[in-house]
Amino acid sequence: MGQLQRCLARGEYGQLQECPLFESDFLQVTKSGDVASRVTLGIAATSPRLELPDLLLLARPVLAPVGGPCCCRCTQRLPPLGEELELFGLLPLHFVRLSIHDELRHRLKVRLASGRTFYLQLLAPPAQLERVFGQWVRLLYRLRYQRPSAWDR
Repeated sequence: MGQLQRCLARGEYGQLQECPLFESDFLQVTKSGDVASRVTLGIAATSPRLELPDLLLLARPVLAPVGGPCCCRCTQRLPPLGEELELFGLLPLHFVRLSIHDELRHRLKVRLASGRTFYLQLLAPPAQLERVFGQWVRLLYRLRYQRPSAWDR
């Protein structure tokens, strides 16, 4: 079970607890490649009867203070992989366009119907990087060509 699946299993998200979910950790990067933050991206089917996923989930690591009680001036650190996540985005996939931005650098482009665009670089162990990115490429292909979206209407 991945980190995002564990986050959903905590009970706050009702029907999403048992949904099929494909997830990976990414670095959110600028178009030029500067690292902005870490994010976990998940693609889920909200019903087992669906042939294709219909929901994009975004989660980020819970930021914890470096030491002492937290106040408005406390310094925060980025937690290592494996710490708790908080869900900050649930978007129907028909309002999202996912594509490959840079295959050599394992980057995806996420464009929302609002026009906002962000870039995600896969964060995986080197031995698994090609395999996991290949799974994302196949999933994006299926979503793009086998599912009508708000973009095509």
